[in-house]
Amino acid sequence: MRSMGILLSFLLLMCLTVPAQSGHSRDNGTCEDDMTHYENMVVNGKRDDAPLITESKAMRDQAHAYNNYKLCEKYMEEALRMIRKTGGEYPTE
Repeated sequence: MRSMGILLSFLLLMCLTVPAQSGHSRDNGTCEDDMTHYENMVVNGKRDDAPLITESKAMRDQAHAYNNYKLCEKYMEEALRMIRKTGGEYPTE
């Protein structure tokens, strides 16, 4: 019984220390999290009603072309900005 408690405590600790995959952060040395965040935002056509969706997808494609993570993050942030609602409204420029 004691070993079961230790095992459950260990599993709980592991679950609490695993980083979340839903968000993204800047200047972390990779663009993977930004790409994941973008894909999560557009999956199943969730943002197809955004006025700048076409421009956003072009910006995403441009970001994927860079091997430099700083440029990739810059372009991905702009792609995300174009489809992110602020105050309930999409940007139009």
